[in-house]
Amino acid sequence: MFWRRGEHEVSLCYSMNVHPGEGLDDVLRDLSETVVPLKRRLGVEGRFAVGLRLANRAAEEAVARIEELQVALQSEQLIAITVNAFPFGDFHAARVKEEVYRPDWSHASRAVYSLRAAVALAAVNKKGTKVSVSTVPLSYKEWAPSLNAVTNRVLDMITAYQGVDRKSVVRPMLALEPEPFCLLETARETVDYWRNHLMPAARAKYGRGAEELVRTYLGVCFDTCHHAVRWEDGAEAIDLYRDAGIPIAKAQLSSALEADGTAALAPFAEERYLHQVVAEDGRALHDLGTGELEGRVRCHFHVPIHKDEVAGVATTRADMLASTRHLLATEATNCLEIETYTWDVLPLREGDLLDSLEAEYRCVIDELETAGYATAL
Repeated sequence: MFWRRGEHEVSLCYSMNVHPGEGLDDVLRDLSETVVPLKRRLGVEGRFAVGLRLANRAAEEAVARIEELQVALQSEQLIAITVNAFPFGDFHAARVKEEVYRPDWSHASRAVYSLRAAVALAAVNKKGTKVSVSTVPLSYKEWAPSLNAVTNRVLDMITAYQGVDRKSVVRPMLALEPEPFCLLETARETVDYWRNHLMPAARAKYGRGAEELVRTYLGVCFDTCHHAVRWEDGAEAIDLYRDAGIPIAKAQLSSALEADGTAALAPFAEERYLHQVVAEDGRALHDLGTGELEGRVRCHFHVPIHKDEVAGVATTRADMLASTRHLLATEATNCLEIETYTWDVLPLREGDLLDSLEAEYRCVIDELETAGYATAL
């Protein structure tokens, strides 16, 4: 869906990382079996924004079979405005955990994958479109990679994205997605990296015009769940990015869990995804089930955004809504993406995935309408 207030247009989509499958055929199936029915449920007759998830294999296949993807999208007026290129491999494997960050930005394969995703995205969009590719926040902090190495790789990607822009006249932006226990965890940490590491390296590499070049092809993916887990005020984090001149390429809307101690989170301990836990006083566990914390804690477990509680545990929905309202009021981004990839491991699910997605969309639609946005055909 696309919404407009004055001259500002914002797209609303959901991240297709909720669906299992690593190849292009899986993506085509999910477009047909979920995205199109969702569009019809919501009564959308014109353009409908799509948040693709392309694994490395799907990105390779999409570039080789781009006409198939073009036909699937164009036949239903689906606009692929962003790609989730965070998970490289099988995101619905039996165990993902910290492997979701591999390869990190110290490896060339991460750059090649991110470039393929941008090439595919550019090929299915009209000239003049701005799109985004979200990615890992450099690396997992525990691995302690060379900051210079990952920064140089990211700068190389800026050069590559500039090449995609020149050839296709579709402008891709790489979006670093801060996450607990990664090299970039918080807004303040990200701003510090941007100012004191990235920009000096960019000036040394590109010389005059470096800052404008970086801001054209690099930004952040603001994930409301991730910032809530770190107990950051969402509006303050958004303002920190904006004041630092860091583009918010897209915002992922999701809620975390909040409980009085980790014991209450026992129903959510599972073996697939990493569920970092952070107490209000800063104490933290790298994964749920690896220890116990007392007092108020928040857990990285993406839950449906229309829910105030799930399986008897409270969510950070209020934080998500506050962040969403600030994003809309300040026109800080052009892309809102609902992200609830944990559907398959969510305890006490209600209804089916399509029901949940529709409810999540209607939650955001209410906020868009309240903020004065109207649908844009």
